Amino acid sequence: MIDEREDKMSGSAMASYAACQGKYQLERTCPRSESGPAAITGNRIHKYLAGETIELTDEEQHIAEGCLMEYGEILATLRLGTPDTTIIETRYWYNDVWSGQIDLIQIWGTTALIIDWKSGRTGTGNTAAENLQLRAYSVLVKKNIPEIKEIYCAIIQPMAALLSIAHYDESDLDAADKEIAQIIDNSRKPDAPRTPSPDACKYCRAKAICPEAAAVTHDLIVAPSAVPALSNEAIGDFLEKADVVEGFIEALREEGKKRLLEGQEIAGRKIQAGRTSRSIEAVEDLVPLLKDTLDTEEILKCCKVSVPQLEKAFASNAGLKPKEAKAALEAKLESILVSKTGAPMMVRAK
Repeated sequence: MIDEREDKMSGSAMASYAACQGKYQLERTCPRSESGPAAITGNRIHKYLAGETIELTDEEQHIAEGCLMEYGEILATLRLGTPDTTIIETRYWYNDVWSGQIDLIQIWGTTALIIDWKSGRTGTGNTAAENLQLRAYSVLVKKNIPEIKEIYCAIIQPMAALLSIAHYDESDLDAADKEIAQIIDNSRKPDAPRTPSPDACKYCRAKAICPEAAAVTHDLIVAPSAVPALSNEAIGDFLEKADVVEGFIEALREEGKKRLLEGQEIAGRKIQAGRTSRSIEAVEDLVPLLKDTLDTEEILKCCKVSVPQLEKAFASNAGLKPKEAKAALEAKLESILVSKTGAPMMVRAK
């Protein structure tokens, strides 16, 4: 597959370039790996949102509908009317140095709206105004469509975070241009320093060969029995380093598995056949197949109901929007619907 980016810098990675100036130079030495399941799912949803005819799974359809619902909320908030121009999945370049493929751009005269779809369950961790990817995309749009004087932009991530919208006027866009230019200049230096961190290493394809990321593992060598004696400051420092090391370990395991599958040998490791799981997709066929042994009530007790899928079917048949269907279904199922809150989770504070 031809990479349109030509291994040059990408607007989607702008935040990680800012977090680790040496990331880009080291990544250039690493081949791109094949897309994992999450990326494949994301690509399918992106194609659907771009207007392609594609059969989505129930889960993918649920996410896509959530994206479209939030997109509708943005249009209702901005009240810009019917756009003059709509641009879908188009890559723009900045002086042939860096580029970004923007999911959706809509233009009303001198005003533009930029949308970036995110289908995952892990959010970006910041608002639209704080997001460097959106800022970079705004710079690209201004550079390539100079008549634009103001830009609204949003990352739509219905499974991960609340919707937020950023606004850039011409002075904001000029400042953003200078900020992004500085990040690009820093990252293109041959001796740019590498500074591993959770944000910098999360999607870095070079983390498995990064000496600085590997060095962090040595800082984590401490006896488990000593943990209770650590200060709060030390625990915070260790946890930050642990986030980096977890990504490094994951990358090592992925690379090791890839090489073993290619027939290479790695000391102490081998490939083992995957586990077999069983499932029944057509639950409605169970009753006639088992009616001579089990009655319907006993069969239903063995079935697990997917509430999101039930909400989708309810919305379709009732002619309701997703949020309306959720509220109506919860009212109908009030006596049997069980909500459980998991144990408190520790997350990174931004």
